[in-house]
Parts: sequence; structure tokens; C-alpha cells
Amino acid sequence: MANTNQQQPTEESIVKLRQRFLQEEVEKNPGLYHEIDVKRIGEEEWEVRRFLIEYNCDMQVAFDAMIRCYRWKKEFGVHDRKDDMFPKELWELADCARAKDGTFVQMEAFRNQRTYKELKELPKQFIAHMLERVDRMAGQSGFIMLIDAGGAGPSNVNMDLIKFKMTIVENYPSSLKKILIVDLPWILNPVMTIIINFLNPKLKEILTYQKSKELLEMMERNELPESLGGTRTKPNIPENLIPLAYMADKLDLTDKFVDTFYSNLKMKRPK
Repeated sequence: MANTNQQQPTEESIVKLRQRFLQEEVEKNPGLYHEIDVKRIGEEEWEVRRFLIEYNCDMQVAFDAMIRCYRWKKEFGVHDRKDDMFPKELWELADCARAKDGTFVQMEAFRNQRTYKELKELPKQFIAHMLERVDRMAGQSGFIMLIDAGGAGPSNVNMDLIKFKMTIVENYPSSLKKILIVDLPWILNPVMTIIINFLNPKLKEILTYQKSKELLEMMERNELPESLGGTRTKPNIPENLIPLAYMADKLDLTDKFVDTFYSNLKMKRPK
């Protein structure tokens, strides 16, 4: 979430913030931080600089934000989950592509979403996993969040998950460059009003509406799925993922729920 008219961090300010965080926070509260984050903070300039960029080089505000971010990552277990811990079908609902300028584009379609109380915290864990993944892939270039709203209705919009995603994206400062709402149907106008009302000012500034045909100005046709006027037929997801039907016991799901899940997605249940 880039700011305009902002100060740029100096090498001195980055070193100072890194040292303060490692000495005043990590050394005193080592159990509150994951070793992966501690290593990145110590070795990667971007993991510190991004906070100074986001908070206009205010050292105290950036320091406090780092505490919130990295404590949350440890508490929520962001680094404790692997790609194959999430069902293949969840990955297929969260595609990733590239814009013409190389920027990563994380895509999802409202019409494919449902609320399943049986999945418990799994959807939120997956959202956090996806954000961490795309943030690492994008690096300093940041990424675009594209929401395909075409064909969706109010029943497809899970407000709890949307609020969760828009809240935790703040833990990835200076990363989200745009939020594109594509082909929003009129029936979702009231829903979008509610969503916009709980967005912070920075997110409101980068949210725009587009028609799917306009995406070709930003992305090549072979990077867009057919549902958005492109030619790509398969999502860009990791290999060797496990279908939900094969994870039912592990996820404590009943046969009845698994059947309902595949029926809602209009998919044949794997044998």
C-alpha cells in the first residue's frame, strides 16, 4: 500500500530500526517471534524498509507496526503451514498471474465462494498462507488483488473472511498496490458499500472498478482465465496438492459435507 509524498528511508534509519527491533523486542521476547521472521529481519533490508515506507519514516510508528505484524505471524502460525496442508479446491479458487509489467496479480472469484462452518478456521488459515506466499513472490514490487465479481450474488460474499483479509493485509506493508473489483453486478452495490466502509483510508485509495474487457490493457490474454476473457484454462497453483475428499478424515469432515462441498462447486467428487 504505497503512500504519496512520503519520505524515503535512509540506510541509517533501516539499520537503526532493525537493531532496535532485534535488541529491544526479539532479545527480550524471543518466544513471541518466529525464527523465520527474525532471520529475514536480520538479513533482508526489505523486511525493515517496508515499514518505514508505509509509515512515512516515523520510527516509533514503524517499530510498533513491526511488533504487531511479527507477533501476529507467530501467533497465527503463518510459517507453520505448507502448501499441501490445504485442499486442492481452495487453491483453485485463488489463482495467481502476472501483469504485463511483471507485477503479481492474486485473483479470486466471488461467485465460487461459500460459507462452510464445517471448515472452521481453515479458510482464514489459507488466506494468510496465500498472502504470505504472494508477498514473498512479489517482493518489493508488490502485488495486485483482483476480485472477479461477475455472476456473484449476496450469498457468495463472506463478510467475515473479507474483513479478515483486509485486516491482515496491513501486516504486509507497502505490498498491496491495487484492489481491482471486476464486473461488479448491480445487486452487489449495497454489499460493496459495506465493504468499503470498513476499509482503512489507504485501501480505499487503491480500490478501483473495472470491466473484464479492460483487463487486457494490464494483462496478456494468456495470463487471464477464460472467465475474464483470457485463454488460460488452468490455475497457477502448486503441484501435488490433495483434493478435499482425500483430506476428510484429517479435517474431521463428514461424507455428507464432502458431497455438499463438491455439489456446490459443480465438481465431481474424486473417488
